[in-house]
Amino acid sequence: MKKVTLTKQIVFAGLTLWFAIMGCGLLTIPANEVRTESQSVSVDSATSASVQIEFPAGELKVQSGSSNLMDASFRYNVDEWQPQVNYSESGAQGELIVSQPGSDQLPSRGGLINEWKLLLTNDIPLDLSIRAGAGNNELNLGGLDLAALNIESGAGNTKVYLDGNWDHDVLASIKGGVGNLTVNLPAEMGVLVIMDTALVNVSANGLIVAENGYVNQAYGSAPYTFTLNLEVGVGSVTLVVPQQ
Repeated sequence: MKKVTLTKQIVFAGLTLWFAIMGCGLLTIPANEVRTESQSVSVDSATSASVQIEFPAGELKVQSGSSNLMDASFRYNVDEWQPQVNYSESGAQGELIVSQPGSDQLPSRGGLINEWKLLLTNDIPLDLSIRAGAGNNELNLGGLDLAALNIESGAGNTKVYLDGNWDHDVLASIKGGVGNLTVNLPAEMGVLVIMDTALVNVSANGLIVAENGYVNQAYGSAPYTFTLNLEVGVGSVTLVVPQQ
């Protein structure tokens, strides 16, 4: 019970801090009826894509499994927060941006509901960028064909699953604010975690301490390496490598 209460306090404090940093002044608007929408984005001639997700606060889930570039469902109760989906192609490169306007305001009566579930394709390489604010984020990315990955999270709880087996090197970056971050890393690829942490409690399961962070047992012998640059401010970090 104490742990749940503490988590709620961290998320609430993070919400306040996040909006203050954005300079919004915590303007309030009425919460409305819950709206549920879905959108799909198909690929025309692109053979790779840049995907940018801008999610200010709430509950975000991202995973593989779409037969399109993206299949998404949105659930929210502030009309001004209707998600915006923009996609374009330039030659063989696609660019997808999923964002939310009106994120500088909070409902005046509480009861915030803002939930996104995004399924992305695993058929083409993705340069994936996720910027998530305060709340709970579950990012199951191991099934995606990642060319590059950049994640920024605010306050709350973020779980990132990167336990894939890519046939090329992958460079990833995760920046966390205040809260709890869990990262599941590959076991068959070489893994190098470069740490830059401040007031952070780090737990590393299945990793070996290196000069500037951690490596797994396959590092240096596996043909490909997953390199993670990890920067976290305050909270806890759990790094996990599954047992082979």
